[in-house]
Formats: sequence, structure tokens, C-alpha cells
Amino acid sequence: MITGYNTDVRHNEVVFHVQTEDKGAENPFIESLVYVGGQVLAAKRAGYADLIGQARGDRPIVELMERQHRTVIAAIRSGRFDGKLESLLEARRTAAAAAAAEPGSGNGTDAERTLDQVILEYLTSEADQEQLLLTVDGEQRLSLGSGARLGLRATSSKSGQPVAGARVQVRMISTVSDPRVLAAGETDGQGALALAFEIPMLDRGTAALIITAASNVGHAEIKHLL
Repeated sequence: MITGYNTDVRHNEVVFHVQTEDKGAENPFIESLVYVGGQVLAAKRAGYADLIGQARGDRPIVELMERQHRTVIAAIRSGRFDGKLESLLEARRTAAAAAAAEPGSGNGTDAERTLDQVILEYLTSEADQEQLLLTVDGEQRLSLGSGARLGLRATSSKSGQPVAGARVQVRMISTVSDPRVLAAGETDGQGALALAFEIPMLDRGTAALIITAASNVGHAEIKHLL
């Protein structure tokens, strides 16, 4: 099973969480789930049985996973899920209106107006909180047994302003050895950090780079399969 991807996407002041993962060789498909407020809003699945056993190993599967994850994020930003979101809101309004109509529940109009406010606060609570965003500048080709140069940038999810002093660490994890730290540093006044390091070679097993950042704004993480 290949390491997956998790991304928060803010669209129209609502935070959508996108989770994409490989379900494994025994159940060969890539699944992307879109969550809003902890509830699944949409799902996208793509099978890859035809890719198993290819000479390129896991790389075609990783490329499929990355492409599907980017496609779902692009769909959110283009408004493709706005209708589904409105249906979710309407279902919650209907359920609350029915509950408000029960004896002893008070004035139905006031209850429904309050519900709209509660739903809005619920869906935008994450958007209202400042979060740390960590991005890699440009496309990077990272592989075992090679040198690597990463340009990283830390910004605020609310203002888009750079976050200085974010503590960044690059770790390598694998199925055959203990985790090891390959590089570390802090972002400068522009929220930028350049790291150069060597990625060890492995004779067997699979490995991934875990890039983490911590600051007074929050924490962020990027995963990259090697």
C-alpha cells in the first residue's frame, strides 16, 4: 500500500478536506474522499489492476494517485461540488426544521434561522482559524540514492502572508530501517527555506520522505513516496 495524500482546500469560505489513498494490491483502486465538517461529501475511485506487475513498479500507481488527487482539488476550486454542498445544507435544514416543529421546541422560524447560522459557523470554523500551509517550489524529482534540493515555503492559510521561523524537518521512513532525519532548518523572513541533502539508497523495501513544519500558526506535513 502506497502513502496517501491529505489536503485542506478552502473554497467560498468552506474548508473541504481531500483524502486520497491506495487501497492495496488485494483491492487495487485509488480512492479519493471529499469531507466537509467531518462528513463525506463525494467520492472518486479508479481501478489500477492493469498496472500491477509493470516494470516501473509502484511509479504508475503513484502517478495515478497524484493525478486523481490534483483533479479532485481542481474540481473543488472550480465549483463542481457546490451543488452537493448545498444539498447537504438543505438536508440539515430540513432535519432541523422537523425537530423544531415538535412540541416544546419553540418558534420554528427562529429555529431555522438559527440553524442557518449554526451550519455556517460549523462549516467555516476551520476556515476562520489560521493554519500553516507548506508548499514545495516547482516540480521535484526525488529518488533513492540521489542528491536533493528542496525549496520550501510556509504561508498563512488566512492571509497568505509568509510565516517566518517555521521549523522544518525532512525525515525518511522505510519498511526496512528506522526513521532518519535527512535535513532540518527554519524559514526566513519571507517564509522560505532551501534544503540540500542526500537520500540514502535501499537494497529492498519501500520508502517515503515526510516533510513537516511547525510554527506558532500550526503544523503542516507533506509526504512523498520514493
